[in-house]
Amino acid sequence: MPVTAVSPNPHQPRRQFDETGLTDLASSLKSNGVIQPIIVRRVGSDRFELIAGERRLRAAKLAGMPTIPAIVREIDSFTQAQMALVENIHREDLNPMERAAAYRTLVDQLGLTQAELAKRLGEDRSTVANFLRLLDLAEPVRAMIRDGRLSLGHAKVLAGVSDILEQERLSKLIVSQGLSVRNLERLVQSPATPGAAKPTKPASAHFQEMEKSFARQLGMRVQIRSGSNKAKGKVVIHYASLDQFDQLLERLGVDADRT
Repeated sequence: MPVTAVSPNPHQPRRQFDETGLTDLASSLKSNGVIQPIIVRRVGSDRFELIAGERRLRAAKLAGMPTIPAIVREIDSFTQAQMALVENIHREDLNPMERAAAYRTLVDQLGLTQAELAKRLGEDRSTVANFLRLLDLAEPVRAMIRDGRLSLGHAKVLAGVSDILEQERLSKLIVSQGLSVRNLERLVQSPATPGAAKPTKPASAHFQEMEKSFARQLGMRVQIRSGSNKAKGKVVIHYASLDQFDQLLERLGVDADRT
């Protein structure tokens, strides 16, 4: 079918493609043609949506090929997303953050529990849960995982640290000192590590989720504490620099120069 008749897979979990690898594949396709067909599903009278084979499709376009061999499958959107995810997992092409984002997309779109998703994918529930926890990490830490500076093992340990500033500090320490996962675990279990020691009065599960939500949106550590009177309490926002403090004021609409 014409390469122009195929749209990308909207559920493609992979976000990073090696440009050098695509160029090499394009050269191979020019010389040898496409040996393995792409897989698509029909979405209109003459339009198709990719299920599997994004690198081949991209390389074919790069090589200037007008057509590409394809197999048409009649499947629903969940199966399409599942096949794309499984293909990339089996080829180990996904970085941990891409895999976590793919799990989150499937959970949100289909309204599945973690256990239901794990069953459909043939995986352990703990595996799905561990990947989803990575999405709560601070953005600088997620970036280090995406570019391979932090391993999945490091990421799982860091996901257990509630303080996002401490997550960033530890991740920089891992990179600068080449810490192993075992050494990181020892460091996190040390009482001197903020966020690792258990608080005397832990926040409720609801407040913990709210703290994570605030932290993700503000990029700063946030604590919510209720007083003895449950109708009262306080919200503490921790900033790491004066620049962060200025950003916080701007987000809150506070004019620091106004008297």
